[in-house]
Amino acid sequence: MRSRTILALTAALALAAALGYWAYATYQTRLVRGTTTDLVREATQRANAALQEREPGAESLQRLERAFADASAAVQRLAQLQGWRDPPFTAAAQRYLDEVEALLRRLVAVHRGEAAVRAAMSNLTAHVRAAQGRSSRWIQEAVLLKREMDRAFFDYRLAAGGLQKSLRTLREARTPLAPFVPDLQLADERRVAEARDRLDEAYARLQKETEAAGTLPAPR
Repeated sequence: MRSRTILALTAALALAAALGYWAYATYQTRLVRGTTTDLVREATQRANAALQEREPGAESLQRLERAFADASAAVQRLAQLQGWRDPPFTAAAQRYLDEVEALLRRLVAVHRGEAAVRAAMSNLTAHVRAAQGRSSRWIQEAVLLKREMDRAFFDYRLAAGGLQKSLRTLREARTPLAPFVPDLQLADERRVAEARDRLDEAYARLQKETEAAGTLPAPR
């Protein structure tokens, strides 16, 4: 009789432990899913805000830099979650957050790159306009300023190419994630397309301006 009682108690304790573990595991899985969903929602808000048309300037750059810092922190936070509790969802979310972070980093690079080109272009234009004569020293300075402008435009071109890549891959990252967050509107495809068109227009315009500024007057 005593042995049966001990066996019954042992079985009851094992069942309670199993139920407790199941309840804890279920709670942790829900916590991971909820936190991951929140991170995806916040990343989408950052991406949509960053993709809006904005005037160049220090204030816009600061907002982009803050958004990039927040996106980087979100990527780290997601990586620290117990993603093994829901591997498909967390893997899709990780890719999406990585792409949003890359998008913001490249937006910052394009913003800085354009500012650098315009500053170099302004220096060259001012030098050309201020010429009292076209001595060999003036020509050497003009050539140096033109090289600086060309280097700045080369860096801008690389940044613009990277941003175009992000605008493509962000769209690709939406597809595997969408089934896990059907109630969320992921990065707006219309804004992505508009941002791509604006980038093409800005690149063509800046290229034309630098080519015009780089056409130095002939010596006399």
